[in-house]
Amino acid sequence: MGRPFKCPYCGASENVSKGVRRTKSMGDRRIFRCKKCGRKFTPKHQQPAEAQEESPKVESPPTPTPAAA
Repeated sequence: MGRPFKCPYCGASENVSKGVRRTKSMGDRRIFRCKKCGRKFTPKHQQPAEAQEESPKVESPPTPTPAAA
C-alpha cells in the first residue's frame, strides 16, 4: 500500500477507513475519517476499486500472417 491519504481539512495523515460509497462514474470509493479533526472525506486522486484490483493489461501486436503465393 502507498502513502496514507492526507485530510483535506486539517492536513493530517492519521486516518481510518470508515466504509465505501458507490458512485456511477467512479464505482466504489473508500471513505476515510480523520483521527485529528474527526471529519470524513474521500480522496480525489483515489482510483476506482475496479482499477485497483486489476493489473494493467499489455496487448501484444498482431502477428502477421504469411502471404499465400
